[in-house]
Amino acid sequence: MLSAHYSIPLPADYDMARIRDRVAAKAAPWDTRAGLLLKAFCVTEAESGDGHNSYAPFYVWADTAEFSSFLTGGEYAGLCSAFGPVPVRTGTVIQLSTGSGPVAHLVAQSEELGPVTDLREAAELERERHRAALRDPAVHSHVTELDPVTMTVTRRTLLRAGHDAPQPKSGARVLRVLHLSSPPLPTN
Repeated sequence: MLSAHYSIPLPADYDMARIRDRVAAKAAPWDTRAGLLLKAFCVTEAESGDGHNSYAPFYVWADTAEFSSFLTGGEYAGLCSAFGPVPVRTGTVIQLSTGSGPVAHLVAQSEELGPVTDLREAAELERERHRAALRDPAVHSHVTELDPVTMTVTRRTLLRAGHDAPQPKSGARVLRVLHLSSPPLPTN
């Protein structure tokens, strides 16, 4: 599995209704997108106290060929046409649990591991953190990803609708989720 995300910074006076309209118009095909496990259409909004405006989707792909199809197809071309070049960061998913029902927020926190040459201990620690995160009833889904280029672990927690936005802890980023696509997995 592969994670992918990007964050498009937008001016402080940007009309975020344009992003909400864009998501409303483009989300439905993602609800059935082949090869995709989930896509969280996320934003930050200056007017709600986030400090800045951004559009920042997050994906988990089960099929890397479908991710390649996204990057080389019309979906990514349309994104770049609307916003200019959009660098996409990727990671290897090392822990994943997905829930059901509506979500309201995504909390992302990254941690550099340093010059690690043996990831077994780090992987076990992440398994424990993952299990602990899932014990919180507010947690809808939890994803842990590794960027092997920078040796950085990022934990992304989707929080169920009906829970208040958490106060960001040091180094954490809290985003509002406008829509969550989680296509059904194909059955054999």
